[in-house]
Amino acid sequence: MELKHLQTFLTLSEIKNFTKTAEQLHYAQSNITSQIQQLEKELNVRLFERIGKSVALTSAGQELVPYAQKMLNLSKDIEMKFSNKSSGRLTIGASESICIYRLPAIIKTFRQLHPAIEIYLKVLDTPDFISLLGDNSIDIAFTLDIPIQNPNIITTLKIEEPVHMWALPSHPLINKKHVSIHDLQDLPLILTSKSCCYRKQFERELNEASITPKILLETGSLQVIKQTVLSGLGACILPQLAVQKELSHNELVQINCPVHFNIVSQLIYHKDKWLSDALKDFIEISKEITKKDQR
Repeated sequence: MELKHLQTFLTLSEIKNFTKTAEQLHYAQSNITSQIQQLEKELNVRLFERIGKSVALTSAGQELVPYAQKMLNLSKDIEMKFSNKSSGRLTIGASESICIYRLPAIIKTFRQLHPAIEIYLKVLDTPDFISLLGDNSIDIAFTLDIPIQNPNIITTLKIEEPVHMWALPSHPLINKKHVSIHDLQDLPLILTSKSCCYRKQFERELNEASITPKILLETGSLQVIKQTVLSGLGACILPQLAVQKELSHNELVQINCPVHFNIVSQLIYHKDKWLSDALKDFIEISKEITKKDQR
């Protein structure tokens, strides 16, 4: 059943004249007759009574009218829905630090370009990203971790992220030029959760030096970590992007910690992911803003 046949049927049911219906729809009159006959054949009913020049709906024709109207209206709704390329949904998976300190500016710029796009943000640990990208639960991921290398993953942005030890300007290790790893023995530390990538690297080097860290507090909240350090209770290990505000106000300073970190932020998606125009714009905006922040 073709939609144009239903449109012809509805127009003829209103005008009740084959010639005028043909003129309105810009068809030949024979085309109108052919369309109605084909529709009647498909439904196996008579839709119009034709007596002389008079045209009237049969009872079956009257019953068809509301159904034809619903089908044509639904067709218009579908066309409007999918012709509007600016609408839709974007689901982003991101590490907590990225969510707090990098994504707000990216999302703000993206929303100016795509105000109708619904954005869903999922704060995740890195091991979850690969599987969620694989089953299309998230469209794209912005990670902060050791470099991800996976044959099914496309990396569209990769930025080295400095990770250091931070403390108050009055901390005793601040003015020490050469801090050795043994200076960290018995040093009160406020650390992230055990699953955190840079904490794992930090503790691995301490273990290799036979040093047991003195952990005053461990928490997944970056804000709690910073507030505890600002209260003078110890030092912390955080990415530089997480302490930019405190650095600009000289509230925290870097300790020349001898531990080395290999941490990057990566914008990644599955190799089989279809990139919509909106997703392409999100990627380009992320690149532009992130690289600008690195200057």
